[in-house]
Amino acid sequence: MIEPDRDPAPRREENVTIVQTGGGGRGGGTAILAIVLLVALAVLLFFLFGGGLNRAADEVGVNVNVEAPKVDLPDVKLEVPEVKVPEVEVETREDGNSSR
Repeated sequence: MIEPDRDPAPRREENVTIVQTGGGGRGGGTAILAIVLLVALAVLLFFLFGGGLNRAADEVGVNVNVEAPKVDLPDVKLEVPEVKVPEVEVETREDGNSSR
């Protein structure tokens, strides 16, 4: 009689060996991307801090001095009410701390 838990035919398993070659080329794309980003950052910083972005206005002779209109304001007299601050007695102890 055949047992229900057991396979009637034995299974055949094979050993498989995987050999990977040429694994030394990893990370090349990341290095190229890092170099491109560094060059772009250097160019951007050169234009921002080197004055390369505002030289066109010097060559054209743009004058942006605009005379502001004169505005007359009425004299305002502002009276501030006097505020009295209550006096508080403060005792100083020998250790330098103060208490009320």
